Amino acid sequence: MCLTIPKKVLEIRGNVVVVEDHNGARQELKTLIDLSIGDFVMSQQNVVIEKMEKQEAEEIFNIIKGGQL
Repeated sequence: MCLTIPKKVLEIRGNVVVVEDHNGARQELKTLIDLSIGDFVMSQQNVVIEKMEKQEAEEIFNIIKGGQL
């Protein structure tokens, strides 16, 4: 089973995006999905697999931090 955490898009360079997770760790991912800076994404093996709504990403961050929904 794979677990992925939402990441925020910080930079776009063609089909490569720079993202940041909830801890501030940055990573380069490949993508074929049309993205904008500020979008939230899910990835697997350094590839963006899904764009998600900001509210959904924030709910996941809240769960990770041990907060309530």
